[in-house]
Amino acid sequence: MNVGIVSWWFNRGQATVGRHIRSALAELGHETFVLARPTPDRFLLSRFVDHRDVWDQPGVTPASRFKIPASEYERWVRDHAIEAVFFDQNYQFAEIARLRSAGVRTIGRFVWEQFGAEHVAGAKEALDVVYSLTRAEQTRYRDEFDLQTPYVSWGVHPELIAAAAPRHSDALYFFYPGGHLSDRKPTRSVVEAFRAVDDAGIRLVLKTQRPLKPFHVNADARRPLTRRGRARPEPEPRLRAAIADDRIIVDTADVSLAEYHRTFSACHVCLAPSRWEGLGLHFFEALAFGMPIITNDAPPMNELVIDGDTGLLVASRACGHTPSGLEASEPSVEGMRDAISTLADRAVMERMAAGSERMRAERSWARTVAGLGALLDA
Repeated sequence: MNVGIVSWWFNRGQATVGRHIRSALAELGHETFVLARPTPDRFLLSRFVDHRDVWDQPGVTPASRFKIPASEYERWVRDHAIEAVFFDQNYQFAEIARLRSAGVRTIGRFVWEQFGAEHVAGAKEALDVVYSLTRAEQTRYRDEFDLQTPYVSWGVHPELIAAAAPRHSDALYFFYPGGHLSDRKPTRSVVEAFRAVDDAGIRLVLKTQRPLKPFHVNADARRPLTRRGRARPEPEPRLRAAIADDRIIVDTADVSLAEYHRTFSACHVCLAPSRWEGLGLHFFEALAFGMPIITNDAPPMNELVIDGDTGLLVASRACGHTPSGLEASEPSVEGMRDAISTLADRAVMERMAAGSERMRAERSWARTVAGLGALLDA
């Protein structure tokens, strides 16, 4: 079967899911084609489609704009004789419905922090199947929206297992996947919790995809603004003064995926609390690398982290709502401090690392491939 994938195509979670879905479909013997959505104009990298590193693949067609015209969808489908299309977080229901009415099987998913009741009717009309990658998402869609979504167990992709690097030997390293420092990332609380642990033998790697500012890490640091309201660049000494801890390593370099995985997997513990998550690909990376995970006790994070076995869950409090009405959770600084202190004990860390390896086996990629195949066959 010729199968299409419509997704962003650069180093973000949605695109990584799309790239891995493509590999699963190829494993099932399908021919795949990607229609790459450029980033919206409001993005730091506007109208961007990546053609470097792992994104340099055949069969990728850059779309003309983020909101792709119906005629462009139809031409792409026609040119490649596409019979089914996977969509991710795509609210162009009228355009997708035209493909469905032309006989193309339409399959989609949405992150639960964005998908609300107002989207249900459009999704039902446009998509043959809406599927879920977390149990929490599936339950919410069923109970609140009367939307039945088959569950696909997302697994640990083989490329991650192959990417693991030797661990640091000079100290015990905690890795914080800060990404683009969006509102769901409690970076300041993470830094506060780590600084509260009195242990010279631990380090924290703050890995982000955008420059880190003093206000990200210290409540006393004011956000400096230009006339247009954009934050000015901060001198390195001011950032170090705001962090106020030489054990914390800031890494904002734009690196290849292989280099990112080397940096991640060389650490011992994944410190990844979140105010909310859609899927949380960094959890699957941590499982691939055999790392215990510290996160807050909220779904879907607690679907992968078994407290005391594959990592530690910390308490959190309600701190608002996402655009879809989902409750956001602020992780406890004291809870994170205690969890960091517990996993700073190498024997405890190694025991929970073994738990992560067991969870990795449960989250096999073969199950994901089978689940995606079933969406096409249903």
